[in-house]
Amino acid sequence: MIKKKFIKKYALKSVRAINDKSVIFFLNNILKNKNLFKILHNDHLQDLFLKEYKKWILSSKLNNLKNLNIFKYSCFSQGSSQSFDYFYSKYKNRRFRAFKGDYAYHYVSWRNNFPGWRYIEDDNLKKNDAVVISLPFSDTGSKHFLMDKIILECEKKNIPVMIDCCYFTMCSGINFNFNKKCIKMVVFSLSKAFPVSRLRIGMRLTKKDDDDPLFFFKKLNFVNKMSIFIGLKLIKKFKFDYLYKKYYSMQKHICKKLDLDPSSMVNIGIGGKKWRKFNRGGKLNRVCLSRYYEAK
Repeated sequence: MIKKKFIKKYALKSVRAINDKSVIFFLNNILKNKNLFKILHNDHLQDLFLKEYKKWILSSKLNNLKNLNIFKYSCFSQGSSQSFDYFYSKYKNRRFRAFKGDYAYHYVSWRNNFPGWRYIEDDNLKKNDAVVISLPFSDTGSKHFLMDKIILECEKKNIPVMIDCCYFTMCSGINFNFNKKCIKMVVFSLSKAFPVSRLRIGMRLTKKDDDDPLFFFKKLNFVNKMSIFIGLKLIKKFKFDYLYKKYYSMQKHICKKLDLDPSSMVNIGIGGKKWRKFNRGGKLNRVCLSRYYEAK
């Protein structure tokens, strides 16, 4: 039996990072006795972060992202959202497509600037489309069951695709092969891994340098050095699989207790009709469990 008091106090509709005590302790001491001026004027910090961030992503023993290294060029991004804006700009003459339940930022942006956009479920993919899809999928924390099919169709029709891996944190069983010509950009963020969403720490990967605004900022070293410094310290301190391994048993326990199915992301459970008020437009009901873990 699901207690209403429990839902109101602990269950979250929006997904956020777990306020892990070890991470918070580390964050609170990360700038102790540090020279802010030196951090802001360190011309090597950006390249070091980008190099180490990609290594950190590929170090997971619980997931397998094949051929990610074909995306040889990396840029710092203000979270994942900044990179979306440049994808929209680059393919502004196409019709944008996304699954129901994906990141709401897309729909908010498109309704104001690209009114011809459509959900993937509502119409067949056309040659003049452009697709954005999250991995793991935003609405479930697991790989979308139609993702491979959609990518193959995009490959056949030369439809550009951007893959949002903001949710590729504290997860397990996410396997994907990036060796497709249609995939033009891949973006990652630390906002869901650690409680640093306000710092906007992300990375965009591409196959070529087209000298767009993100490359412009990179070449001038005109980036948020404080966010980069903190992001680098976090990925050096905590292994990629740290959070999943720490909270996996707790996820199984709470999901069983609340009649939820565990997601590939350790802080998400998927519910049936009882959880319909958590619905975000898709067929399933996503529940964020982060607050429950913090109460233990």
